[in-house]
Amino acid sequence: MGTLWQDLRYGARTLLKRPGFTLVAVLTLALGIGANAAIFTVVNAVLLRPLPYQQPEQLVRIGGSNLQKGTTLGTFSPQDFYDWRARNTVFESMAAYDGWSPSLTGTGEPERLAAGRVSASFFDVLRARPALGRSFLPSEEERGNHLVAVLSYGLWQRRFGANPKIVGQTIMLNGFGYTVVGVMARDFEPPRFSDIDFERPELWAPFAPDLSQWSRSGRAVDAGIARLKPGVSTEQAQAEMTAIGLQLQQQYPDSNANSGVSIASLQDQLVRSIRPALFVFLAAVGFVLLIACANVANLLLARAATRQREIAIRTALGAGRWRIMRQLLTESLLLAIMGGVLGLLLALWATDFLVALGSDSIPHLGRIGLDARVLSFTMALTVLTGIIFGLVPALQASKPDLNETLKDGGRSATGGASRQRMRSFLVVSEIAISLLLLVGAGLLIKSFLRLQQVNPGFDPHNVLAMYVFLPGAKYPDDAKQVAFFDQVEQRAAALPGVEAVGMVSNLPISGNYDRVSFYVEGQPVPSPADVPDIERYYVNGGYFRAMSIPLLAGRAFGTQDRAGAPLSVIIGETTARRFWPNESPLGKRINTGNPESPDNPWRTVVGVVGDVRHYALDIAPAPQLYLPYTQSPSQQMTLVVRSTNNPESQIAAVRNAVWAVDRDQPVYNIKTMEGVVSESVAQRRFTMLLLGIFSALALLLAVIGLYGVMTYMVTQRTHEIGVRMALGAQGRDVLKLIVGHAMTLVVIGVCLGLAAAFAMTRVIGSFLYGVSATDPWTFAGVPLLLGAVALAASYIPARRATKVDPMVALRYE
Repeated sequence: MGTLWQDLRYGARTLLKRPGFTLVAVLTLALGIGANAAIFTVVNAVLLRPLPYQQPEQLVRIGGSNLQKGTTLGTFSPQDFYDWRARNTVFESMAAYDGWSPSLTGTGEPERLAAGRVSASFFDVLRARPALGRSFLPSEEERGNHLVAVLSYGLWQRRFGANPKIVGQTIMLNGFGYTVVGVMARDFEPPRFSDIDFERPELWAPFAPDLSQWSRSGRAVDAGIARLKPGVSTEQAQAEMTAIGLQLQQQYPDSNANSGVSIASLQDQLVRSIRPALFVFLAAVGFVLLIACANVANLLLARAATRQREIAIRTALGAGRWRIMRQLLTESLLLAIMGGVLGLLLALWATDFLVALGSDSIPHLGRIGLDARVLSFTMALTVLTGIIFGLVPALQASKPDLNETLKDGGRSATGGASRQRMRSFLVVSEIAISLLLLVGAGLLIKSFLRLQQVNPGFDPHNVLAMYVFLPGAKYPDDAKQVAFFDQVEQRAAALPGVEAVGMVSNLPISGNYDRVSFYVEGQPVPSPADVPDIERYYVNGGYFRAMSIPLLAGRAFGTQDRAGAPLSVIIGETTARRFWPNESPLGKRINTGNPESPDNPWRTVVGVVGDVRHYALDIAPAPQLYLPYTQSPSQQMTLVVRSTNNPESQIAAVRNAVWAVDRDQPVYNIKTMEGVVSESVAQRRFTMLLLGIFSALALLLAVIGLYGVMTYMVTQRTHEIGVRMALGAQGRDVLKLIVGHAMTLVVIGVCLGLAAAFAMTRVIGSFLYGVSATDPWTFAGVPLLLGAVALAASYIPARRATKVDPMVALRYE
């Protein structure tokens, strides 16, 4: 222990004597360690930290699967859910979850709430207990006995002033009175089903569908959640639920022919989309740290050369090789610890940046923060880093050539050939790793630019969108719903600066759509398993103009498409091409649903419009059709307003136009269409920006490393350069010598980096759109960029070498 303290004191004094060297090394390590700590903090919060429930490993999500299309964890019918619940033996309890957006009225400004309709056992599955009152009773799942609600702690505080007597009071939701039966605890975090929950639910009501009005083929329930019995694995549960799905297929062949059941760990399901990107980020910051270690190792090799005489004297006085190595490794660990402390501070700042950058694309970022796991990881990484960059210099420096080093007049900093080879190897490694990261970043940037160039099928500029949901109690019939939206359209269209006003049931690029079965008159009726489906949207006549969706044939909806008139439909370009490939679809008739049912009449095609990417920019349009909302009213519509100026300046005026028709009608999810499109690519943007930042950092460190090695080489070869110039060498010859050596290292590193980059294409291919993972322009452009930067980094010390005075150089020691 005494010798350890002696090593620490001596190491600290040695580092303080060379503050420039110490500062550069510590900053370099801090960048590498800080980047790793920041990304691990995100990985810890998203992937490693368990969900905030009791025994979260027992929680699974359950959903329907389409055996024909291979989709899993999809929607399902209430009837299927009740059968799953009744027949399974692998779950302690199971609950359905259906997204809901009720309007809260009565006191204060009307407000739309993010909410859910859930089975009575929903909170029991999560083992969550309310802070006030109770959760739901099984009897409250019965139709007509479900007008009760449980509030979140946040909603109770925000809207009801934390009233301790809220339990038992009535609140108005969609025009109906709901009795508050409970308030959840402050720390209750409802599970977010990432593909359906865009906002955190603040209220829950019982899931109580009217089965007499709901077909088994109507799969519209969003998700299910269940808790496994002790000792039951996810695989065992899946096997039993698959068997139950087969039973239902045989029992209900018309509705369940291609339907199955799928389950997945709730934790895995929530992070499945972001997990690959996080692993890529971990690999990227790992490479950045390796470059940082190579840089510091090069610094230590250079510094060890200047300490050869000191080490030789200590060896001659009896110090063993392990004793010398321990001293040098102690100094390396001191550097690593200082770099780790500063890196942890950088990580604290960086995590705030990551939260701001990825809040729209990464789940659980609200739980991000330092904990024992993050601190342990950073500590272990710091120690490992100190060993990695310190070991090779310590091994080389601890075996000095006493005869040469202790000679009078021997140059103390000549450095052996092995050290030169090691420094060259480290530079080559830095160049190769930098190129690997730069190629990945280049592919992602090009992919993102390609995605930005995709035509969504509409013009998002100067368009404002806001959601309106009419409560059934106040607008119980079609006529009242149509009258409301007609009045809103008229008032909004009369506003200054408004060009067009449209309405649609599901906004493009929002990820929401409504699929229905599709039949064409005069064409063979397919079997139930082969019936094609089509996306269905309800719109008004001004929608296509408001969104700048081109009309390719026929006409848009107008006054002739009111209730009582012949039923009309407008189809998308893909629909026309697929079902009427060699003829005009105008005047043809189609049917959605069951053509034999009187509730599904035939409709005449009156127009064809351009395809719209309703789900995402990187997903090609599916067959689409549009129905006039005047003939098929919908309670929920999105108002879209095209204006001549900044659309955000119209928010207050358009909201007032809605409130002029109904003061109790909330308007929510107000955003511009440019914002909607931007949000749809948020995760891709996050991945691109982050990998781009890490690649730029890697390039910077690699260039600094190359510059440092070239500078050191010029210093070491000053005597040689003086001799050459004294014998007649010109400045260009010296320049060629130094730059040639640097570019040789760069070319070797580029070749190794390209080989690694080609091997990486399998990993990064899933993140790309419209770009090959072996894109030749990227694989050619990145080495040229890296070569140009490396050339500039080596030219500066080479240029300095040409200015050497031969007389001074010949006296250089």
